[in-house]
Amino acid sequence: MDISIREITADNFVEAIRLKVKPEQEAFVASNAVSIAQSKFHTFLECYGIYDGATMVGFSVCGVNPEDGAVWVARHMIDAKRQREGLGREGLRCLVEHLRRAHGASSIYLDVGPANAAAIAFYESAGFRDTGRIQGESRVYRLDLDLLPPAA
Repeated sequence: MDISIREITADNFVEAIRLKVKPEQEAFVASNAVSIAQSKFHTFLECYGIYDGATMVGFSVCGVNPEDGAVWVARHMIDAKRQREGLGREGLRCLVEHLRRAHGASSIYLDVGPANAAAIAFYESAGFRDTGRIQGESRVYRLDLDLLPPAA
């Protein structure tokens, strides 16, 4: 496994759009096409492909909220054909390191719908903790980077 993230550009956006979650996960995450479109209007959103070597296997959206300066992961997905291989965890690790370095993040936020038990378990196992805040219908989670060692 050789996991990295790369910015979504004109050269790889079609590859990102072709990635899909499992049908039972579609209610929990917007399509990659919608996410890429949103990033063109909400310019603080950054879109990244998650790569295993030269192959895009996943997609993430993150950014710094212009209202309060908080760093958020807005979307994180692995293609249905490549789930359960540890790619989501490694892709998230790469994204967290990028946010730490590029934005000086000391904490990272995300929100998860209460019915998405698999995502809640995944993010909690990665160190995210429930803040007790509700955003829309979703619970807000925070990862405190000061509690994690920096990546090598």
